[in-house]
Amino acid sequence: MIAELPPWAVRLRAERRDRLWSQKEMARHLVEAADGATRNGLPARETIVRRIKAYEAGHNEPRDPYRMLYARAFGTTESDLFGPSLPVLQQDDPASGFERLRLSLDEVTSAGAMSEAALEHWETTVLLHGEAVRSRPAEVLVQDLAADFNDLRQVLERHRSASALRRLTRVVAQMSGLMCLTFIKLDNRTAFRGWAPTARVAATEAGDATTLSWVLAQESYGHYYAGDHVEAIRVAQGAQNVAPSCAGAVLGAALEARAHAALSPSRVPETRAALARARRLLDELSPSEENASAFGYNEAQFRFHEGNAFTHLGDTAAAWAAQQSALRLCPEEDYMERTLTRLDRTLCLVRDGDVPSALEYATVTLTPLVNGLPIVTPSGSGNFNPPGLAQSRLARFSLASSSRRWRVR
Repeated sequence: MIAELPPWAVRLRAERRDRLWSQKEMARHLVEAADGATRNGLPARETIVRRIKAYEAGHNEPRDPYRMLYARAFGTTESDLFGPSLPVLQQDDPASGFERLRLSLDEVTSAGAMSEAALEHWETTVLLHGEAVRSRPAEVLVQDLAADFNDLRQVLERHRSASALRRLTRVVAQMSGLMCLTFIKLDNRTAFRGWAPTARVAATEAGDATTLSWVLAQESYGHYYAGDHVEAIRVAQGAQNVAPSCAGAVLGAALEARAHAALSPSRVPETRAALARARRLLDELSPSEENASAFGYNEAQFRFHEGNAFTHLGDTAAAWAAQQSALRLCPEEDYMERTLTRLDRTLCLVRDGDVPSALEYATVTLTPLVNGLPIVTPSGSGNFNPPGLAQSRLARFSLASSSRRWRVR
């Protein structure tokens, strides 16, 4: 109920409603209240709207720069808007010392409690980030994740009950895993190596095997793209062992197959066994986990992983069949997976001795990356340079094409 909200939460909602602003309009006014430097550091507009909802629900109190922006938007001062919620006790009151002690104990006790709505807010927030992974530029997503992490850290400091901490720690693990995945896309291996242990420890502390499996699968991704295929296999197998019937296990099996194939074309039995395991796990996956979110897995992803594994093995016929399925099923906005699938096709053409077609196919695939992808950013416009992952892989493929051209002949 509104009466149970902190005074600042009630005030924020009342000030907004007095002006007949929706929460989306409130977000716009906050952005407009910022100077140039502050505005450049703000997250996407939809993230600001989520923050406004959390503030007005009393989940966490605004910090800089939002305190300043709220004061500017409402034409008041920060002290007026976010004044102390507890009454100031008179020092000459003989019972004031005991009263302060009582109030401090109340504060500590209530700090451990967290409403179900507040917990669901954070669980929903991380799911929305997971859905945005495939369409939002990594440069934007990493800023949104970092902004929400700051708020989440504040919540963790205030709420210490065992039940709330377990659920919030699971959110920390999921968001840390998303940070890993985002830094992989940005080809920032140092940052990935820093966030992987954080995600793993948080998932372990949360006591959630499904989340730990998913976190390990994301870590396996990082090792794979860093070229450490032996470690990728080890971690991917761990993702399958800790929770054998979840999206993390399916992804782990698919990544294990890719790593085996990349490690050596002679690892056909190991690759095919891992692919068969991924196929079986995908068929058994619950409908709620079979989706395009970063927390799910689906047929399009499996076909991409299958095609990549067969490409490394040199089985171009099987690879091409999988690649065709992947391109048919993969959404147009998932530029990363579509590009990597088409680059795999380029390698297959080289292996088959059709170098001219390979170079033509690569040119058609890579030209949008060179010019900047025409994807609309949350601010509403602008091309952006794609993550370094596809570019670095392109460089390796181009070198492979050049070196193999003479052997093909």
